[in-house]
Amino acid sequence: MPCDCSSLDPAPVGLRRRCLLAAPLCAGLLAVSRKAAATPSAGAAPASAPAALRPLRLGTSTPGGGFSQYGELLQTVLNRRNGQALLQARSTRGTVENLDLLQRGELDMALIQGTAADEVLQKGPAGGLCILYAMYPSPGMLAVPRASAARRLEDLTGQPVVFGVRTSGLVTLARQVFAGIALDIDRDFKAIYVERAADSPRIVLAGEAGGLWGAGEGWPGFVQVAQSPGGARFIGPSPEQIPRIIARYPLLKGMEVPAQSYPGIESPLPTVGSVNLILARTDLDDARAKAFVTAMQQAGPELTAALPQAQFSTLANTLASAPSPELLHRVLRG
Repeated sequence: MPCDCSSLDPAPVGLRRRCLLAAPLCAGLLAVSRKAAATPSAGAAPASAPAALRPLRLGTSTPGGGFSQYGELLQTVLNRRNGQALLQARSTRGTVENLDLLQRGELDMALIQGTAADEVLQKGPAGGLCILYAMYPSPGMLAVPRASAARRLEDLTGQPVVFGVRTSGLVTLARQVFAGIALDIDRDFKAIYVERAADSPRIVLAGEAGGLWGAGEGWPGFVQVAQSPGGARFIGPSPEQIPRIIARYPLLKGMEVPAQSYPGIESPLPTVGSVNLILARTDLDDARAKAFVTAMQQAGPELTAALPQAQFSTLANTLASAPSPELLHRVLRG
């Protein structure tokens, strides 16, 4: 029997000034927020899940990655507030493995890079996966040492570039962005792949690579490079390249990284990216799904205080991220 989700309070999104999404998408989110805020709701459900519920198995990424950072924060905050283990974060090799583990039933839910999530969701409910919650946007960009002569993405052709863990969503995003400007990351660069996301910035700081590919606000690899003694410069696609990339990969969206997001970003940086999502199996039972959604709502301020990009993780943004309501887990449907 489907769970009544009327007790979940879809508060207005209240996107902070450092919104990474392009203006049209932000407008869509705000519209969904107003609609959600107008929906009558009963009193909020208690944060604690019934004792009989097993912890939800959440796939994240390799240590040192943004997904690992986010997943570990959810585990720490939600379990502490819940008074018991609501969530169990599991290190994985990222998006590709997470999707495989979800399909095999070895995870209940997982953190999935935006375009990979969209591709799976295009299969509809028959794909066996659904949206449980929104994470945050990931605008793609390249960090190079400040002393580098590179000013454009193509300036690093033929040079070593660290693209990350081969099975991660970051590499998927890199392949799409560079293919959109007629470059192949394996053919046109000396692509470097790592076993753990934490290894990526060390290679650049050691002078063994000319740049580091990554995405998002507060991404650990970018933080390390930007705060190094030499500093960093950040490079995105040119304004002329962005429409070409989106035309080839329409699931990507135009985004803008705000000034001062990292040391070295002195003015807004246009680029492309996607909204990362927490996907769940469609057979995840309603009680456990509702316990997680309610806990996320109630923990919102604490999550944001610990990780600024987590402010995007709201019910309103979750509803706005769904291509259609049928791709939301049952407890999120009105």
